Amino acid sequence: MRLAVLCLLPLCLRADSFDDLRLRWRRMLSGGAFVDTTLPAVGARLSAIESTARRNWTSMLKDSARQSLWTDLSRANISSGISASYSRLRAMALAWATPGQALYGDPGLLADIRSGLAWMDANRYNQDVPAEYDNWWDWEIGTPLNLADIGVLLYDNLSSGELDRYMAAIERFDSDPRYMIGKTISTGANRTDKCKAALLRGVLLKDPAKIELAVRELSPVFDYVTAGDGFYLDGSFIQHRRHPYTGSYGLVLIADIADLLYLTAGSPWETSGPPVAIVSQWISGAFAPLIFRGAMMDMVRGRAISRDGSSDHAAGHSTIAALLRATHFLGGADAATLRGQIKAWLAADTSRDYSSGLPIDLIGEAWNLLNDDAVPAAVPPNAGIVYASMDRIVHLRRDWAMGIAMHSSRIYNYESINNENLKGWHTGDGMTYLYNADLTQFSGAYWPTIDAQRMPGTTVIAGSTPRQSQLGASNIAGGATVDGYTAAMLDLEPDGRPLSANKSWFLLDDEVVALGAGIRSANPSQAVETIVENRRLTSPTTFTTGTDGSWAHLDAGIDGASIGYYFPAGAGWQTTSGMRAGAWRDINAGGGAALLSAAYRTIWFDHGKAPAAGVYAYVLLPGITARGAADYAAAPAVSILENSTAAQAIWHGGLQVAAVNFWSNSNKTVAGITSDSIASLVTHASGQTLAVGVSDPTQANDGQIHIELAMPASDIVSLDDGITVEQLSPTIKLAVDVKGARGRTFRAVFSYLQ
Repeated sequence: MRLAVLCLLPLCLRADSFDDLRLRWRRMLSGGAFVDTTLPAVGARLSAIESTARRNWTSMLKDSARQSLWTDLSRANISSGISASYSRLRAMALAWATPGQALYGDPGLLADIRSGLAWMDANRYNQDVPAEYDNWWDWEIGTPLNLADIGVLLYDNLSSGELDRYMAAIERFDSDPRYMIGKTISTGANRTDKCKAALLRGVLLKDPAKIELAVRELSPVFDYVTAGDGFYLDGSFIQHRRHPYTGSYGLVLIADIADLLYLTAGSPWETSGPPVAIVSQWISGAFAPLIFRGAMMDMVRGRAISRDGSSDHAAGHSTIAALLRATHFLGGADAATLRGQIKAWLAADTSRDYSSGLPIDLIGEAWNLLNDDAVPAAVPPNAGIVYASMDRIVHLRRDWAMGIAMHSSRIYNYESINNENLKGWHTGDGMTYLYNADLTQFSGAYWPTIDAQRMPGTTVIAGSTPRQSQLGASNIAGGATVDGYTAAMLDLEPDGRPLSANKSWFLLDDEVVALGAGIRSANPSQAVETIVENRRLTSPTTFTTGTDGSWAHLDAGIDGASIGYYFPAGAGWQTTSGMRAGAWRDINAGGGAALLSAAYRTIWFDHGKAPAAGVYAYVLLPGITARGAADYAAAPAVSILENSTAAQAIWHGGLQVAAVNFWSNSNKTVAGITSDSIASLVTHASGQTLAVGVSDPTQANDGQIHIELAMPASDIVSLDDGITVEQLSPTIKLAVDVKGARGRTFRAVFSYLQ
């Protein structure tokens, strides 16, 4: 998509168009003169800005013979020292330019910032450096963004010669946002970061051609993709070719887009029309479903989960900040809906202050939103989302949510580059994330201390440590959803490991049913395990079990955070609890060395060494009491209809939901439901209607899936394109054309007489 760039010729520009943008960006950074300093959150932010700047200023080397600006950033062959030095100078410049704290306008601080900039220009980053070394990002994104912000903050106190030199240095390494390292096409968040730097450079130098280039080269980001980096029509976001990254690179992208569209609104470079509508689609389809009570789900944050200080709630609040910024340029109805969602997320996240992660200029707006009775907080949805293009499943209920992270022949297992995410080994092997009132379950010490070889939901060869960025051998990963009820399926065949398993999850109102069949391993020396649970105990807990082994209950000590477990086969599972220790440095070379500890309750099935046909079945019961878990085990609401390598299926009589995952391309019937192909299927009867959802989880079927339901229908209520109804009676027969469907769910609704 090409953006409409309005009136780019210099004659069309008002004399102060560049200054308007520069001053607006400065207000976005520093809050300007209109920030309400009476708000406690604003006061806390001002204190943080001042203390950070003072720390950097105090530790900065100031003598004329210095070999670096900071002793811990002295190595001239490490590129992160360049971007980190400019980041510290930026923090100092921000304090100098931010009213309401003691360093505002401090002449000594300004002098040392300018001296530091001159030293960096002379010794580290200038237009004459012959080539990049180490990490390209520091040269082309990290440093340009920091240096451009410094230019905006200090604009009236830099000479034209200083500004020209610093912008020339950026131009040397980032002259064209289309390319990385001079030749590779930039995509996704890398593209938006580079466009942002180019636009700010154009503003500072009053160069309309540079601004035009930046706005024009944002255009490819708004195009949906079918392969590689970017947004997919189903809401998936991919970066680094095959990694799900909505909550990290995607977050950077949406924050950049929100900032740039807000910045340029009303200017000659304003973006409007289709791109704004597409941003609204991204927000509702790609981002909002992945935020639970202020937390961005870790299963889409890639290697960022291993970064100390970058928790799920931190990422969630940064996303919310971008979305709040976006309400300024979205349409009325879309903006109103989003503001209601933002209010609900911030109010529900009692784990941190509402202002955490918000730029200072948005803190007052967020406070007003939370206290505006005219804006109703959105009610959390009951929804199921299959992100088929990134092998992720999201299940949302008012009081809890579940995420499932898979990989396949299309999507990599996990990413570990730049010495990050060193133990992400099994995070894409069907790991399940149960979110509830224990808001900090995946925050704090979770990632440094969790047993990384026993991630909940996974089936693993005990002790295995697979390589990063590996595809699976099977293309079966996906599911179907209808009326908020979801079936998910994964043919687990990890690269390089003699292991395979047919894994299914059925996600309902009060239950998650997990089934496994055909568990096979050719490794004769190591056992295969399926991990039911590995829950961090964030408060005093009680673990209770039934005498026959059919149920267990974890009282988490937090209202709404308890979990029940039903085991249809009774005894046969194992459990343990204990303390685990670890440091952030164990999972990220740049992390802290302090030893952390946390208590865990682990539940698992041991399938033994070299199993040939292992199985498992369990049901998670979020929010239930111990008495409720015992009662459920005595009279389960869910019936397991089949758990085999041919099909896995369940029936919930109370909900009138049947769900089947079919594992072979041959006719197979389970409880009156027949498919002739690999398929995921969910049916839901309500009143006098029957809703049906069908998908091809292989994304490779270039023909039709034929479905037969052993019941008659009287009429068709609605039908997705691609579904042909071959008959309504005495059975319902459907032909679903899944060619090119990319794993999406096809839906049909029928009326029938009970």
